Amino acid sequence: MRRVKQFFRYLFDCRYLWLWAAVCAVVFTVVFALYGIPLEAVWYPLLLSALFGGLFLALGFLRFRKKHLELERLDPKEAPCAEYLPPAGSLAERDYQALVLREEAASRAWKEEWESARRDMDDYYAAWVHQIKAPIAVMRVMLQQEDTKQNRELSSELFRVEQYAEMALCYVRLGEGASDLVIQEYELDGIIRKTVRKYAGQFIRRKIRLVYGGTDARVVTDEKWLAFMLEQLLSNAVKYTQEGGTVTIAVDERKRLSVTDTGIGISPEDLPRIFEKGYTGYNGRLDKKSTGLGLYLCKTAADKLCHKLTAESDPGRGSRFVIDMETYPLQVE
Repeated sequence: MRRVKQFFRYLFDCRYLWLWAAVCAVVFTVVFALYGIPLEAVWYPLLLSALFGGLFLALGFLRFRKKHLELERLDPKEAPCAEYLPPAGSLAERDYQALVLREEAASRAWKEEWESARRDMDDYYAAWVHQIKAPIAVMRVMLQQEDTKQNRELSSELFRVEQYAEMALCYVRLGEGASDLVIQEYELDGIIRKTVRKYAGQFIRRKIRLVYGGTDARVVTDEKWLAFMLEQLLSNAVKYTQEGGTVTIAVDERKRLSVTDTGIGISPEDLPRIFEKGYTGYNGRLDKKSTGLGLYLCKTAADKLCHKLTAESDPGRGSRFVIDMETYPLQVE
């Protein structure tokens, strides 16, 4: 069926040639009739011309189809156009190939310029995050010199500044593909406890109870990115759980890490879109400081690690996020 369609397409491309042949046959027939020449003298050369025309038509179609298949198999990403385009068979094809080469050269030049600018921007963000850590560390030491309510509040806000700086760096690194991933087997308990210690001050300040019973599970993942996902989930749990609430971290036998809180929950209409970039939902509109990037970065990191991140919620009673680490095809060498 596909070959038949190609043949009719070829006939359509040769329509002016067929029209010229038909006009010539009509002209010869009329002229021979006016001069009184028997029509048999017309049909015989017309039959021979049609026979040779059909032969040349078949040869032209085979050449047309061969070039069509060659162009279909080509992948512009493999090499520059000049290295894989078939030889031009006509002036029009040479003109089109010259146009394609000029467009490709302009596109490659633009792409190189864009990639160079993106690398410069990525380097700037990375340098900025590392530089901002120094004054943050100094301010934290200064605030720890005197234990007052005001200093504790300032320390909490400083912790959020540091968290946002880390988020900016992670946003840049997630766009670098797999170059920033170190996949191997880790003890999950160590990653969880390290993250919990980092957020211990936030739980104490907000008077939120943390429940975690430990685990002996070992998982194949990237320690840094899994910790980042857990940090974002704990950050949201602290942000949207009221004083006196509870946050529970658990790991089941299928190596599914869950973070459950007793916070305000997520509305049903927002739940399908919480992992979209920049989407804040109803809770985010209440909290004017929400960026809508935390869960998006979590989902992006989970996808790169071949983990499955899901969420469920009961508005007014809390939310539960699950990182399923048994859904990936990775193996330790």
